[in-house]
Amino acid sequence: MFCINHCTSGINKTGGRLSSQTKMEEHSIPRLIRQISEARKKGSFHTWVIIILFSICLLGFIFIIYSFPKLTDKEKSIFYKWPRTAQDLSAIYLVISHYINSRYYTVMIAFCYLYIFLQAFGIPGPIILSLISGALFGGYLGFILVCFCATTGASLCYFLSSVVGKYLVLKAFPQLVLKMNQRIQENKDNLIYYLLFLRISPIVPNWLINVSSPIIGVPFIYFFLATLFGLMPANVLHVKAGLVVKEVESIEFNWKNFLLLFFLAFLALIPTLIKKKLKEQ
Repeated sequence: MFCINHCTSGINKTGGRLSSQTKMEEHSIPRLIRQISEARKKGSFHTWVIIILFSICLLGFIFIIYSFPKLTDKEKSIFYKWPRTAQDLSAIYLVISHYINSRYYTVMIAFCYLYIFLQAFGIPGPIILSLISGALFGGYLGFILVCFCATTGASLCYFLSSVVGKYLVLKAFPQLVLKMNQRIQENKDNLIYYLLFLRISPIVPNWLINVSSPIIGVPFIYFFLATLFGLMPANVLHVKAGLVVKEVESIEFNWKNFLLLFFLAFLALIPTLIKKKLKEQ
């Protein structure tokens, strides 16, 4: 929290806060509506750019996988199956653990590459990688890797959306972007705390925050800090669960973890609520 306050105070002193608010005001609802209208007419070029980038990244991952020793037919049936139960997750861990002693750094590179790739393109799967990170790399290193990959992947998603994905996002999710913009505009005076709330809270999907933030004018420095620190509580829970992945009996919804994250999200929102109350008085 000290780091966040220090960074944001530095931004405020240099006038960054004023410029960021001006930038956000430019992303008013009428402006977004015009952009949504334009998005319905455009987007084919940007679609092809996204497809090409996705294909290149996918080929890179395939190249890394081919550097591994050949899997047996049984291992392939386990590894290429989407895990639906705790037993599936444990089986995937056992397959990977066979190679981690002899190909430790190759496994680590493949893990980081896949995590960042999925996060950058908003593809489901990072949570599974977060769960097995503790079992593969241990608690401390697993936590560091997950924090690095989650923040890097989200940042790449931010820039992809800003540069080539803007019209695709507005065309696919116009109402969601408008709602996000309204919430951000209402809390622009306490933006860093509100972004922390969104990141910690398990209610708002992370992919929506990633793709909509550049479109509605959220400054990257706020986005980066909120992502790095806001995802840490969930990362701790996932890595901790991964430490006992072989003993996990269920990967169903956990109300205790949900309530814990919601409580932490509320704590992050307290400064915003206090400032609003003081303004009303």
